[in-house]
Amino acid sequence: MRTTRVMTTVAATAVLVLAPAGAASAQGGCQAFGGNVAGLATLLGPVFGATASGVASSGPQAFPTLVVHPEQEALCP
Repeated sequence: MRTTRVMTTVAATAVLVLAPAGAASAQGGCQAFGGNVAGLATLLGPVFGATASGVASSGPQAFPTLVVHPEQEALCP
């Protein structure tokens, strides 16, 4: 059950991350954001998914609001 939840969270996170990054790349892109996410996922492995799951479970639109958008603003001027 936990493995399924982590994998689902990782997949959802990938969609949330790749969709905005893909849209941004059409307008010049933001490799810094994509590189940051890839680096964290590689470095943290399962902890990355568990952390994303914890944030996403805290409320509606929590993950994009608390994680994705602030990081994109910081890394994609």
